[in-house]
Amino acid sequence: MDDEVLLIMERPENCMNLFDYNNGQIDEGLAKEFMRQLVEAAIQIHKAAVFHHDLKPENILIQFYDAWHIPRVPLVVAGTFCFSPPEFNYRGIYEAGPTTVWQLGCILLELLSANTDLFTTGMRHCENFLTQTIMKLKVSEDCKKFLKSCFLLNPDQRITLEQMLSHPWFR
Repeated sequence: MDDEVLLIMERPENCMNLFDYNNGQIDEGLAKEFMRQLVEAAIQIHKAAVFHHDLKPENILIQFYDAWHIPRVPLVVAGTFCFSPPEFNYRGIYEAGPTTVWQLGCILLELLSANTDLFTTGMRHCENFLTQTIMKLKVSEDCKKFLKSCFLLNPDQRITLEQMLSHPWFR
């Protein structure tokens, strides 16, 4: 535990995590609204020099009739493997921005997919798995392009958080 910082936070009343909301699957319109709020929250968190590193539906709380709540964790030694970007899984390195974009893409893909264990079953063949999964979704082409831009294997080519907000899918 010498290398870890743990925060114990109060759970807000009248809330549930995003994974449990609607059995983990939602329609594209609601997913777009959720994603816009998550991207805006991620931008604010990064501006405060905080890197969550373990964004996933189970770590995002929805408080009904109120705002989103993403538990703010300033340091996480190891995030959830299935939501980690390839540069971390293969080389042990990552940057906050591209990693957050990858994790937000994972969240969106899981919310739009009927497969609730999506990221535990297919990540061994990452590129083919993601491409095939995205193509099977019954969503708009803009949504598919948005997802693909989150999952570019080269982190330098991945869409940025700020670019996400101006993507045609959000218009």
